[in-house]
Amino acid sequence: MRIPELKIEEIRASANILDVISGYVQMRKRGKNYIGLCPFHQEKTPSFTVSEDKQIYHCFGCHSGGNVFKFLMEYRNISFVESVQEVAEMLGIKLSFDNETYTQEQTENELLYEINVLAAKFFSNNLFNSDDGEFAREYLKNRKIKLATQRAFGLGFARPEWENLLFYLKENNVDIEKALQLGLIDKRDDGGYYDKFRGRLIFPILSPNGRVIAFGGRVFENDAKVAKYLNSPESIIYLKRKSLYGLFHSKDEIRRLDKVVLVEGYMDLISLYQGGIKNVVASSGTSLTEDQVHLLSRFTKNITVLFDADTAGEKASLRSIEILLKQDFDVRVVSLPENEDPDSFINKFGKDAFEEKINHAKNFLEYQTAQYEKRGDFQDPVKQTAAIRELVKSAALVNDELKRNILLKSISKKFNLREKLLEAELDNFLTSERIKEIRAAEFKTISNEQKKDGLADSIKSSSLGSQFEKEIIALLFEGNTEVIGNVFDHILPEDLSTEQFKKLAQMVYENYLNDVTAPSALIEKIGDEETKNFIFSLALNKEIISKRWEEYSYNAGVDADLVQYSRDVIKKFSLIKIEQQIKENNEAITQLENENEIMDLMRLNKELTEEKRIVQNGSGGSL
Repeated sequence: MRIPELKIEEIRASANILDVISGYVQMRKRGKNYIGLCPFHQEKTPSFTVSEDKQIYHCFGCHSGGNVFKFLMEYRNISFVESVQEVAEMLGIKLSFDNETYTQEQTENELLYEINVLAAKFFSNNLFNSDDGEFAREYLKNRKIKLATQRAFGLGFARPEWENLLFYLKENNVDIEKALQLGLIDKRDDGGYYDKFRGRLIFPILSPNGRVIAFGGRVFENDAKVAKYLNSPESIIYLKRKSLYGLFHSKDEIRRLDKVVLVEGYMDLISLYQGGIKNVVASSGTSLTEDQVHLLSRFTKNITVLFDADTAGEKASLRSIEILLKQDFDVRVVSLPENEDPDSFINKFGKDAFEEKINHAKNFLEYQTAQYEKRGDFQDPVKQTAAIRELVKSAALVNDELKRNILLKSISKKFNLREKLLEAELDNFLTSERIKEIRAAEFKTISNEQKKDGLADSIKSSSLGSQFEKEIIALLFEGNTEVIGNVFDHILPEDLSTEQFKKLAQMVYENYLNDVTAPSALIEKIGDEETKNFIFSLALNKEIISKRWEEYSYNAGVDADLVQYSRDVIKKFSLIKIEQQIKENNEAITQLENENEIMDLMRLNKELTEEKRIVQNGSGGSL
């Protein structure tokens, strides 16, 4: 079953990309377009642009861009089919399906999801129904994980045999190369395959929408020769830095309470969730990333960080605090007693004792101060100076000026230091950060320009006509059927001199013949990322074309203006092409010796001169 292309196009045409994106990003109008802070990377100056006219978005910082479906796929980490279904639901459009197979665009992710689901069911059946699973069931019983909790999180068991899952996948006609890509199996030196997960408790990792995107596997007994945890490699459906374990189960409770508890491991999260602490997510044993923090920010800006009480856990807490502060989170930290982790603590002391810990969590500055105190940093003047500087640096990461000043006052009071002194330290840090940002922005600009050099050089190396060709390409991506028809009535793709423009014009021409002219649909058909980014720049008016085009775009000219403008561009382009042909003929005449050939070219030039006169005298409306 697949969603027919016509139905996809109907949904795309009915959706307003600005309405959809505004539900996730605060946008403000600038000229014809809307701008906001990019949701896909951290920035302070808005570079994320949405065109309501063309129904496209593009970030000029990270180069993410596309139509309404692409935005939801990237923002929600969902498949193409899911994004179509979601937009259809928003619009109240009933989806219809046909019996044809999915297109490649629709199938790649779906196929990988299906293989993961098959593997998850296999592991689950091993745990709950096989004799071999008795050992794993006993292990979970000893860890006080109830049967209902095991089923809720889809826990499984990978048997110790080397080809157990491999045989099952082959039996179900699974593409083994796809299973290899997902990290379910691995390859031997002799070319054979074997199970990647063996003799482990299995934790399926779900996307925020509940799709199985990866697996984590834990050994039952600690062995120095074997890694305690084994995780799936990254794939096109799983990016570790963008995934949080347990978010699918906890997102509703996080929204309801407007706060989240962050822990490290799978078992920490499962035990807390079972114990009644349902607003919890796990970083899966890795340092918290900016992408994970950004993902969390969709649900709350209030977080309590709860890592192990050992040195590694404390270091992880401090790293996480910095990332969280940069993204405007209100950060609190809980320190558990020595030799306790969230899993052991809630099983020993229960929900009430855990909530008491959460309610008395320290703010990030108190926690940092306590860590420095514990290390004895305040006993030595040099170390104390460094520690206070670190505290000021953390306070500087808070964007709210009032909150930042209150934090400085608390540092001043704690260490009996003048506020002015700390303010000077704060200003020094903020100034150095701004310089870093400026340098990073300059580097990014240079890098982006270098990426565009291939296409830009190709355009510059062509004649003056290439600038008009650029305007013609821009017109083709305006989404105006009359304009596109007017262009192709007078200019064919092969008339363009720039190779990339020829290919683009040919693609638009073929789609125009099939009644597809929406920029959001056309741009998705461009395979080359460099060309796609160039078209985004062109369509969103970041690429300078001409002064008149700039005035038209900024003043949001009506369609009638655009039609007339297109006629003027076609007229100028036609004149340039005629002049180029006359010039080439004149150069050829000087080289020829055959009188008949010379006469033929002279007659052709006379015809071209007459054609030029007609074009020049025309209004542009009857080219």
